[in-house]
Amino acid sequence: MKAVLPALALIAATAFAQQRCDAMYPETYCNTTEILAFEGYDCKEFHVFISRGSDEPYPGRQGNITQQICSKLGKDKCSYENINYPAKSTAWGKEKWCESAAAGAANGQAQFKGYHEMCPDSKLILLGYSQGASVAQDILGGGGGQVFECEQDANPALDKSIGANVVAAVTFGAVARSKNQNFTIGAGKDFDGTRARTPEQMVALSAYSDRLRDYCHQGDPICAVGSTPVSVDNHLNYFEKHNAEVLTWVVNKARGKSEEVSDDNTSTSVTAKSAAGPTPTPSLVKPTTHSTDANEAAASAQVKTGAASRLTGVSGFAALVAAVLVIAL
Repeated sequence: MKAVLPALALIAATAFAQQRCDAMYPETYCNTTEILAFEGYDCKEFHVFISRGSDEPYPGRQGNITQQICSKLGKDKCSYENINYPAKSTAWGKEKWCESAAAGAANGQAQFKGYHEMCPDSKLILLGYSQGASVAQDILGGGGGQVFECEQDANPALDKSIGANVVAAVTFGAVARSKNQNFTIGAGKDFDGTRARTPEQMVALSAYSDRLRDYCHQGDPICAVGSTPVSVDNHLNYFEKHNAEVLTWVVNKARGKSEEVSDDNTSTSVTAKSAAGPTPTPSLVKPTTHSTDANEAAASAQVKTGAASRLTGVSGFAALVAAVLVIAL
């Protein structure tokens, strides 16, 4: 009987972990009432923009860390909005990822501009995961270029007058990223992503180096191409591994404090003006699936995207397992 207890405890712990909306294989995404309560467009002292991963429903798995950040900064002082874009994976067609990312960069900059014009004293925070991480870096430093089997349209860097109000930005497993940057956290630092950024894009992005953290794990086939051992899990477990330190870092940056963040190789204030909130940009395509960026991992591993295509009516957990099995073949 004693031997059975540790096994039961492990099963229970695993089941509990899977109930996290930001777990590697989530049964549910971060669209709970508790999280959605922070969505808003009125002027707040702090405002978070979320750029979700491929094929995630709004707000995606970053809703959990966003809720934690806003709770820490103050319920009445912080809100978030989603970057409105399709977030289409390569499973929808070889051109769809680039079309989606370009729309994300354009919409994201327009949303930043709209909110800043209405709330010029608000402090802005940007979060992005996978395709959304690439979009987030596009928003700040400009984007465009060949990714997977398509060419993403170019966009310029964010206007400096708006960028001055960005107090913190965190990206996780970015598709388009460059190696050896002083703002990268993790052993993926030594590797480029699926596409390296151009020198011009890096100059503009580096202007945020004191306010940007770019998480990239060793073995993540999306953000650290060529690193080994390759594991899709290394692209999916950022939030389980790093939420606590990200929370501390973002909150301290938002409050004007400094905080060191450990390099995990395995894995004061100005009150905003009161005004009526802007109308958010309509979503170009409403999300209808719970599959994740494992589709991009399949593409990076040179697996046909059709084999990891959208699984309508299947839970997120089952879809992920199916995609991982395809990659292993």
